[in-house]
Amino acid sequence: MDFWTIFWLGVIALAFLAYLLLLFALSADLFRDDGTSGWMKAFWVCFLLLVPFLSALIYVILKSDDMAER
Repeated sequence: MDFWTIFWLGVIALAFLAYLLLLFALSADLFRDDGTSGWMKAFWVCFLLLVPFLSALIYVILKSDDMAER
């Protein structure tokens, strides 16, 4: 394996780790939210599993003020 293969493997591993941390933080915030109904939480979880990047971006945009309070 050459340098660039190892470099890109490290970059991809770091991006994947950052993505997993983001999903963990969003899931924790989602289940801490008392104002969101159970059906809406189920919708967000399904949306996060089916379309992860788009749903994470939408969740952060829509719930950023509430996330900062919690």
